[in-house]
Amino acid sequence: MELKGKALFNLLKIQSEETPASEVKPWQIEDLESLSITELFSRLKKLGLILDEQSFSLYAENVESPEELTECIWCEEEITEGYDQVYLIVFELWKRLEKEKFCLSIFCDELDKLIYLYDRGELQEEERLQKALGLLEDILDTAFDQTKDASAVFSEVASYSAHDLEHFLTDYISDQIAGGQTTYASELIDAFYPYVKKRSFDLLRASLLAESDLEASNRMYTRILEELLESRDVESTLQVVEGLIHHGHVRLFTQAAAQALELVKVEEEVQLLLMLIAEYYRCLDRQESQEKIEALLAERLSFEKTRTLSKEDPLFPLVRSVLGL
Repeated sequence: MELKGKALFNLLKIQSEETPASEVKPWQIEDLESLSITELFSRLKKLGLILDEQSFSLYAENVESPEELTECIWCEEEITEGYDQVYLIVFELWKRLEKEKFCLSIFCDELDKLIYLYDRGELQEEERLQKALGLLEDILDTAFDQTKDASAVFSEVASYSAHDLEHFLTDYISDQIAGGQTTYASELIDAFYPYVKKRSFDLLRASLLAESDLEASNRMYTRILEELLESRDVESTLQVVEGLIHHGHVRLFTQAAAQALELVKVEEEVQLLLMLIAEYYRCLDRQESQEKIEALLAERLSFEKTRTLSKEDPLFPLVRSVLGL
């Protein structure tokens, strides 16, 4: 997916922090929020554009976003680096001078910042993130009312974010369930279900149901496993295994683990499966089974994670034996 607005530069900043040696130009990740409005206009002047607050506002009256405004004032189409530098300055000026004018790229930039802080455990007021998610729901619903294409609507909005919005929503709702915020988790699932991959949210619903109706939760997990027999989605199958660790019937967990064992293709997947099975037996206080699985895992920890598994790998019958298959 092609990133739009400021999303690419937010992504570059995140990547530069994770990999300091990455080739990123200083101006691409500079914090312009610390600069005064006077300094921002001075920077534009150095790039050949003479504007002030009044002329900026006059331009802004006839466009809907900092992206459109940049297109209006930058004529050197072949100088893409100059365009990007101007855009980042215009974006920052728009945030300060056109606060009352809603813009999708501005909203997604703020959402990116909140997600960034949340992922690092540095968000002081989670209410800010919750308000942003409420506005995200409104934006999606309004766009859907106009287009009736939920997938296209979500893709368009997500293209303005440096984060994988669907992945974040799934993780965030999972955190709410784990934290006992079941009512809010249910509201989020209902709000975003029309716009995301159904299976990931069905898994969340099954997990949420386990808190109040274990039988209904296990029925939902059973249905999901039946669907996964056809799609052979190893990631989702492993998620079912994980979801059943604390809530699933022994028979259902065994079925899910066996199904995942048939699907794993690389070392990373099989090691994850072994960790999940060991955790399940730990929760059941079945120490002998737990130790057998942990011993199998210990033998493989030095293997390359991307190593392709062989169907003749002796691990498979050993795991089946522990599972009682």
